[in-house]
Amino acid sequence: MVNLAIWLDGVILDIDLTDHLYNQYKGMSLSTLPVSYSVNKDWSEVNKYLSIYDMAILSPYDKFTTEDVISRIRLEPKYVIYNQGKTKPSPEPYKLLFSLTKWDPLDVVTICSSPLDLLSARFYDSRIKIVCVKRNRDCSKYSPFIYSEDLLKAYFSLKRLKILQ
Repeated sequence: MVNLAIWLDGVILDIDLTDHLYNQYKGMSLSTLPVSYSVNKDWSEVNKYLSIYDMAILSPYDKFTTEDVISRIRLEPKYVIYNQGKTKPSPEPYKLLFSLTKWDPLDVVTICSSPLDLLSARFYDSRIKIVCVKRNRDCSKYSPFIYSEDLLKAYFSLKRLKILQ
C-alpha cells in the first residue's frame, strides 16, 4: 500500500514560505516564519479521499507551531514531522520521516507545492514519487513524477496510474 507525505505549507495551508525558507537556507537571519490557518480550497475535498492512507504531514514550523496549526485546522495525520533545526531544502525532514515510519521510499508519494519541497525529497532519495501541485511556484522544471494545476487533478492522476486505489 502507498504511504503519503504531504507538506503542510502550500499544499494544505494557503501560504508560500519559499522565499523565507530559501533565505534561511542561505544563512540570512530571520525571526519566525509567517503562519496561516487558511486552508486551500481543494484540500478539504481531497482529504476525504486520502484519509484511508497512512499519512505524514511534513512541516517547516517548530513543534509548538505545527501542533497548533494542525489542531486548529482539525487534521489527524498518523505522523507529523516538524522542523527540528533544519528544514527544506534539506534531506532532514525525510530522514526523520523514514526513521520514524520505517516506510520504503518506493512506497511513498510526497505531495508538495514548491521547488524546495521537491528538492528535499530528491536530496534524500530520488525514488520517492513526487507530486507537485501548482500553487504559487512552478516546480515543473525539476521533473516531478506528476505536475498538476490543482490537488484534485493530482489525486485523479494518481488514481488513473493505479498508485492510489
